[in-house]
Amino acid sequence: MAIDQRWQALQARYNVWSRRERLLIAMAMVLGPALMINALWLEPQAVQRKALQAKVAGQEASINQMQAQVAALQAQLQQDPDAGKKAELAALAAERTKLDQQIKDFGAALVPPEEMNQLLERLLARQPGLRLVSLKTLAPQSVLGGANEGEKKAKDKSSERVFDLYRHGVELKIEGSYRELQSYVAQLEKLDKRLLWGGLNYRVKDYPRAEMTLTVYTLSSERTWLAL
Repeated sequence: MAIDQRWQALQARYNVWSRRERLLIAMAMVLGPALMINALWLEPQAVQRKALQAKVAGQEASINQMQAQVAALQAQLQQDPDAGKKAELAALAAERTKLDQQIKDFGAALVPPEEMNQLLERLLARQPGLRLVSLKTLAPQSVLGGANEGEKKAKDKSSERVFDLYRHGVELKIEGSYRELQSYVAQLEKLDKRLLWGGLNYRVKDYPRAEMTLTVYTLSSERTWLAL
């Protein structure tokens, strides 16, 4: 009964209120709980969510920075500290190979060492007035290395040249008249494949007979050759 009387009293008071007052009370009854929910639950949740998002963004930035540092370290580890020196050595090796090929091509235009003796004797046979006094084969000499065979064997194999060039010489001593000796030299100079000159000595023995000592040589990548 007390509740009914109280409710009737509230209803009587409500009926006395104006329409504007009734509308305000209705809005308060509807919006009040919503505002309370927002203040007590939704707004703290939004603040917490923003803080969490900011924290995640910070962690992602830190991870990206760490990944960049790791990538930089990996690049440094993969980089060869001797890359510059290796490139320089490779360039020098390529240049040396090019020069070696040029020397080989030059040597191909010369008389082969194994043909030198026969060639000199064959040309001598064309001059009946000439007489062969002596024909001596000289020891081969390295043109590129400048070291004798014993020194080369003592060197580390890794430091030896892949290609070398040797000078093969012949000392020829012949006797004849000045014209005959001059003709022999002219024939040597007209050969299709060349001989290189090492020295020439001329002296008159019993006029008109003279003696000429001539040293000629050729080049080859082979150290050994058929000697007399």
